[in-house]
Amino acid sequence: MSRWGKAASLALLLSACGSVASGQPFCADVALVLAIDGSGSVTDSEYRFQKSAIAAAFRDDGVISAMKDAGTVMLSAVFWGDGEFPTEDLGWFVVYDGVGAEGLAQELERNERHVYGNTNIGSGLWSALDKLSEPGVCARRSLINLSGDGRETMAPKQRIRATLYQARLRTISMGVTINALAIADDDDGLAAYYAQDVIRGTGGFTMTIRSQDDYAAAIRQKLKRELSPQFVASIARPRSAPH
Repeated sequence: MSRWGKAASLALLLSACGSVASGQPFCADVALVLAIDGSGSVTDSEYRFQKSAIAAAFRDDGVISAMKDAGTVMLSAVFWGDGEFPTEDLGWFVVYDGVGAEGLAQELERNERHVYGNTNIGSGLWSALDKLSEPGVCARRSLINLSGDGRETMAPKQRIRATLYQARLRTISMGVTINALAIADDDDGLAAYYAQDVIRGTGGFTMTIRSQDDYAAAIRQKLKRELSPQFVASIARPRSAPH
């Protein structure tokens, strides 16, 4: 099918099912929210690099193929930082037959930074869960793809949106899986922390990189892994021991 034909098929699909914004029920195969670290430990240049790397990942042939194999995929993103201030969230984009992620890629590139401060992972996860709870959002499998370079800040706060513990409890009640990318350039124990205290749900996994320079390759690999039908099939098989 030509690219124009694929775009036309997507338009017909959305017309038949109703747009996400309209509040009409639309059940995708996968709903994925990227929760991207914008806390004070991330420099402005690193923030820009993260945005461009994720945008490029959604133009990567391997990631496009993974989305096509996954079926109908809903994509969105939130940028998180200090829990005393609002997170920043982007809209939803529907990918059908591998077409539709370009809108998210462009919105990521246009995004201007509005998040700084402490590393409040719970606030970021809570915002991602809010996205997955929006009217009209329905999926057979819901995922949060979190990336970060630090641990939850434990200092007292006056207006924190949610603690990491509260966010993980909500994740369990919603049946959402959290996968994490640990940028462990300054913390050798960060991957273990994410594996124990952040990831959640069936098949949840942690990937580790040692510097922001490795971020672009890692985010492509992570997206392909969590969207892969082979990965879904592997976590659906009975196991002899609990995960």
